Amino acid sequence: MLSLVIPVFNEKDNIGELIRRVEESLQDYSYEIIFVDDSDDDTPAIISQFARKDQRIKLIHRENKTGLSSAVICGFEYAEGDILAVMDGDLQHPPEMLSKMMKEIGQGADLVVPSRFIPGGSDGGLNWFRKLVSATARYIGKILIKSLRRASDHTGGMFMLRREVIKGKQLNPVGWKILMEILVMGNYQTLVEIPYAFSSRNLGQSKLNLKVQLQYLWHIFTLLKRSESDRRFYVFCLVGGSGVIVDMLIFALLSYRFAGMSVNARAVISALIAMASNYTLNNLFTWKEIAAVKFDYKVFLINVRRFSRYLIVSSFGIFIKSITLFLLYYFLHIDKYWGNFAGIVCASFSNYFLSKFWVWKEGRALLTVYKRISEKNHPDISAKK
Repeated sequence: MLSLVIPVFNEKDNIGELIRRVEESLQDYSYEIIFVDDSDDDTPAIISQFARKDQRIKLIHRENKTGLSSAVICGFEYAEGDILAVMDGDLQHPPEMLSKMMKEIGQGADLVVPSRFIPGGSDGGLNWFRKLVSATARYIGKILIKSLRRASDHTGGMFMLRREVIKGKQLNPVGWKILMEILVMGNYQTLVEIPYAFSSRNLGQSKLNLKVQLQYLWHIFTLLKRSESDRRFYVFCLVGGSGVIVDMLIFALLSYRFAGMSVNARAVISALIAMASNYTLNNLFTWKEIAAVKFDYKVFLINVRRFSRYLIVSSFGIFIKSITLFLLYYFLHIDKYWGNFAGIVCASFSNYFLSKFWVWKEGRALLTVYKRISEKNHPDISAKK
């Protein structure tokens, strides 16, 4: 069964047509409509009138008005269906899309997202300001969070999913778009986008304001902290930046205290110290789950092997940086400082992915070793398990 969750706020003029169009679209399916209402007008009274005539229509009226995302989560908790869907109550999301989304779910999709930005879609219902705000929000999300790049329209607000996608997941009801939360935190394999035309608003007033926009930015920030892969990348970049500072400071110190030492020798020493600093900080913060592992000679051997790999990766990063600078400066005649910056960016991506899939892959081995050591030293604990 499908549970359709519709958050509403002062949409009394749209309720009748909305219900009629949903019924037409879903006439071949078993469904329920759950209105989560924060209104201070006659909207709940109108919904109640329809609910008395049709037991598939249900109303949750809230007095605290805690936002759209929390309304969706409230509806999910109340829903009885194994398939969940969300759409706005202002008719800008065409209810006719529901049957198309159900067909995609029936063909094996875990998550279906109607999109305005694939062939056949249109955002014509927005004025130029809303288009600008929407585009800015989308690209901020896509640039900062990898999972949001899987969907071309993660701010659209209309979607359908199997309940298993969010089973056991802690969804954080922040602000504007709960779909972003599901894209980042959900457990899904198959995401399908289908085109749709965003409709112009006929009645009522838009809910977009500065507060909603600030909530969106805060939501992006909270997702960055909770998404391990994204958090690791940005922490890795910060650690890399600290390594540049360490390298420059050590190089300056050696130049001041050991003026007779060759420039190349100073550069090698400062680079090695910076590598050691980066390795330690990455252990403590980037891959922080490894930092808690108890020291043991087996753990020591794994660390030695991992540090050796880190030196190889760092050396390869230096090579990537040098090649990039050489090509940009000598062949394309780009300013050497911009060429150097481009080299650092390329090296950062190279270092991150090689570190993730080769260097710190040993983290799982560390955790396994630590678990075995703990069970060996404390057999009573493993027995209790």
